[in-house]
Amino acid sequence: MATVLVCDDELMNRKLASKILKKEGYDVLEATNGQEAIALLQNNRIDLILMDLMMPKMDGYEAIKIIKKDVNISTIPLIIISALSDKEAINKGLSLSAYEYLTKPFDLIEFRLRVANSMKIGDM
Repeated sequence: MATVLVCDDELMNRKLASKILKKEGYDVLEATNGQEAIALLQNNRIDLILMDLMMPKMDGYEAIKIIKKDVNISTIPLIIISALSDKEAINKGLSLSAYEYLTKPFDLIEFRLRVANSMKIGDM
């Protein structure tokens, strides 16, 4: 079974994403900031990362930079899910090698499809 890491400082956002993912058959790990996400990535087999951008301690931008520099985890598909919807934020996130960028609140069908498609790409 594939494992998804959900990294978001907002409890409700994590719980919503986790509930949807579990219903789709995924195992889910949760982190409240970039530091926690990186620790989980170093100690667990993760198949997909869902990353918020604006978080305390370490934001998503910094966490993504660290992830993409680590040869052991850099190829894990990563989807940014953020309330930031301006072109600058989207372009910055995608330039860090995120596979997708979803804005909050996300559409349930689009969320499921983008997760499924990113999982397929990660299997290649």
